[in-house]
Amino acid sequence: MADQAIEPEDTSEVTASAECDGGGGDECEAGAPKWVVTFGDMMSLLLCFFVILLSFSTMDVVRFRSLVGSLKSALGSKDAIAAKVITGKTTAVSLGENQPGRQSMAEEELEHELVTAVLKEGMTGEATLNRTDRGLVLRVRGNVLFETGSANILPQSMRLLRRVAWICRRFTRKVYIEGHTDNLPLRSEQYPSNWELSSARASAVVRYMLDMELLPPEKFVASGFAATVPIASNTTARGREKNRRVEFIFSGYPGDEP
Repeated sequence: MADQAIEPEDTSEVTASAECDGGGGDECEAGAPKWVVTFGDMMSLLLCFFVILLSFSTMDVVRFRSLVGSLKSALGSKDAIAAKVITGKTTAVSLGENQPGRQSMAEEELEHELVTAVLKEGMTGEATLNRTDRGLVLRVRGNVLFETGSANILPQSMRLLRRVAWICRRFTRKVYIEGHTDNLPLRSEQYPSNWELSSARASAVVRYMLDMELLPPEKFVASGFAATVPIASNTTARGREKNRRVEFIFSGYPGDEP
């Protein structure tokens, strides 16, 4: 009897079936494995996350100009300086209509810190920031720092003074602290006139900077002007309130450093 060749049995279908049902008898589902769906969701979320990060790091020129306009109206008059918004990039900021040229980086940072100090303390209606020929001027109303007829610093104003002291420490500028009053007569044993009161208030702020913040005395100059330098009319109560103020003048003169 002739030997007959035995052909190998094709087991590919059996193997494939075993791999699909795992031996449990379940049919193999069509399409990609389930873990691929989860992986795809994760990749989509990561993409959205990085798109949001990119949108935060990109400056919208129109929105920036709108923000600058809002800050100018909130922190002073038409000649108020434009605040620099930190975006992680070095960006030149306009000085305003009447200020030709460009600011140095240190000048921009100083403006930004002063604006931030006012905004964080919620004093947009009590303080203004202006550019003058003498430098940057932070004007704080007298009732924020002192009680009427007093040169004792109010406790609630300490936070603002601490922020200003931090700025004074960071920037090498001579700071002129000036006291101003309205034209109403003042007669008391401690302060016979507005000259004594305005000078005492300026000196009180300087003493705080020296005693509490340990800043060098050569950095400051204190002076009182009574009612001789008004910024509003003294004929109205609102004008007199504006005139009662303390000014922090960060000198803009070259070489005017402590």
